[in-house]
Amino acid sequence: MSLRQSVGQRLAHLADEWGPRLRRAVEEGVSQARERLDRLNCSLADKALPEDRKTRIGRLELERKAKLAGQGKRAKKAPKSPAKAGARKQKA
Repeated sequence: MSLRQSVGQRLAHLADEWGPRLRRAVEEGVSQARERLDRLNCSLADKALPEDRKTRIGRLELERKAKLAGQGKRAKKAPKSPAKAGARKQKA
């Protein structure tokens, strides 16, 4: 076995052994970094908005959600179909 093959096999063995561990460690570090940045972003956003604007934004967000859920202002009733309207006129 040549030196090149020996080194190649050793590196392949190390990659198989340490690769998954290294990947998990990196993924965990990235996840923790994202969480920290998210908390920092929320903190900065909280400090940046004046108190009166926060309440206004909260109210507007609730109104938007209500509208999306169909709880906003009452929608106009759909016009009656001509067939039903004609049937009523004939009965009268």
